[in-house]
Amino acid sequence: MLKTKRTHIRNFQPADASALFDYRNDEYCSRYQRYDDTSIEYLSEFVKNFDSSTFLSTEEEQHYAVADISSDNIIGDISIFFSEKDNCFTLGITVSPPYQRQGYAYEVLDAVISGIFEKYPLVDIVALIEKENEKSIALFKKLGFILECYAESLKSLVFIKYGNMN
Repeated sequence: MLKTKRTHIRNFQPADASALFDYRNDEYCSRYQRYDDTSIEYLSEFVKNFDSSTFLSTEEEQHYAVADISSDNIIGDISIFFSEKDNCFTLGITVSPPYQRQGYAYEVLDAVISGIFEKYPLVDIVALIEKENEKSIALFKKLGFILECYAESLKSLVFIKYGNMN
């Protein structure tokens, strides 16, 4: 699908459910996430539901494993939502605690953003971030996103990276 220097993004595999369970139930890692269910049963079904998405398609909802390129062990996951009505993609990423603060999120998101704009140059890309999540705010600013507003209905800051308007 997509490779970076240290990772590759791939479809989920059944064995990924246990890693998802570990970091989605980590108090530090999950504090800004909005998962309704983090049980192993739910995550096993989640992995099955997203084991064959077409990367960077206009499917409404896509989820992928972010895996270490040498071991294929997952180090996180990325969510991509497409809105035809708004002509935009919304991105989300979670990185497992042992891999945080090492540049993985930037590396993966930078590659995904480049891929989106290469394939869909006129779309906008959105990130929804809680006000207290200073690290994610800094990350998306570093990626060139601008703060558009605070959406009370979403309880999130809305960051946007605009597509080519020419």
